[in-house]
Amino acid sequence: MSLVDIITRVDAICNKYDKYDVDKRREFDVSGEDAFARFYSEFQSNIDTAVEKSDAASSEKNRASAVALFAEVRRIKARLLEELPKLHKLAFKKDEGLDYIAEGLDSLKDMAQAMNEEIDRQEPLMDEMDKK
Repeated sequence: MSLVDIITRVDAICNKYDKYDVDKRREFDVSGEDAFARFYSEFQSNIDTAVEKSDAASSEKNRASAVALFAEVRRIKARLLEELPKLHKLAFKKDEGLDYIAEGLDSLKDMAQAMNEEIDRQEPLMDEMDKK
């Protein structure tokens, strides 16, 4: 396997798992085939909704409306607390997968470095053969 093949394979692996880069995915709608991304997006939207309702309740003049909004915020909070273990479980599975990928990339890196050292070792021999 040549150095170019290894670099090509590493690029392909990085492109394949690029969807897990949270910073890059923030700009896009994260509702693809990734269960963690979908669930996280839904979880974040529920948090945003609760914050908006809480702010609205704080500025509400009508006490009955404020109480109703705060009750809705408490219901959202309770639902989020119930779903939090599921989010942790999905994140853990994702971390395990990324750790496995990182190990593979480390071994590819080690192979590429070994190949580079071998090329550096053989280059003078090749130059000598060219001279002869």
